[in-house]
Amino acid sequence: MPDVATQRAKAELLRELHHEPPVLVLPNAWDVTSAVTFAALDGCRAIATTSSAIANAHGYPDGEHIPREEMLATVGRIAAAVELPVTADLEAGYGDAAWTAEAAIEAGAVGLNLEDALGPVEEHMTRIRVVRAVAEARGVPLVINARTDVFLRGDGNVDEAVRRGNAYLEAGADCVYPIMVTEAGAIERLAAEIHGPINVLQRPGVPGIAELEQLGVARVSVGSGLFRAALAHATDLARELLRA
Repeated sequence: MPDVATQRAKAELLRELHHEPPVLVLPNAWDVTSAVTFAALDGCRAIATTSSAIANAHGYPDGEHIPREEMLATVGRIAAAVELPVTADLEAGYGDAAWTAEAAIEAGAVGLNLEDALGPVEEHMTRIRVVRAVAEARGVPLVINARTDVFLRGDGNVDEAVRRGNAYLEAGADCVYPIMVTEAGAIERLAAEIHGPINVLQRPGVPGIAELEQLGVARVSVGSGLFRAALAHATDLARELLRA
């Protein structure tokens, strides 16, 4: 675990990157090799982890099936291997938001994703408040990226995503992540009506990064996209090898 002053400085830097141009583009890593590779690239200013890829790489399906200790151990190895700020995808908090926040800090992370799974708004607000309280007590102002699943599990109602996003910001989140939103008009509305930075998942069908920035998006991530692309490429190579 880094010293508190260093970790606090990284958290403050990560928060600042949400509020100044250019748009913060986060490659999502799943192990030390991917994190170190991405961190060495020009323009990489922070590293995000991907919970689904870490789980899959350890033999588990996505959705909090991986033991939380295994997830946080991987986050810790990644954070120790790079100098850049690391924000960790910690799913819905593994049933204990306080433990998860403490473990994230111990692992060296300075931010975390926390998803609502489209449950009651107040429940997720409570989780966010708990994480914020732990962060304040530890002196490491974790950057909370509050994910809402309105477009993933729900009907994609923009008003509902705005309502949830603003509630989560009120509870202490720093950024809102309406995962799986794709349409430019919806993204523009979310950026305008949510009273804080928003994160958009870059995937096929989503506007390009330059357009997302013009629409008001502050942060772009790719989830398990790079992991899946790497696996697909390796599969193609293996297939050719086996045909030789």
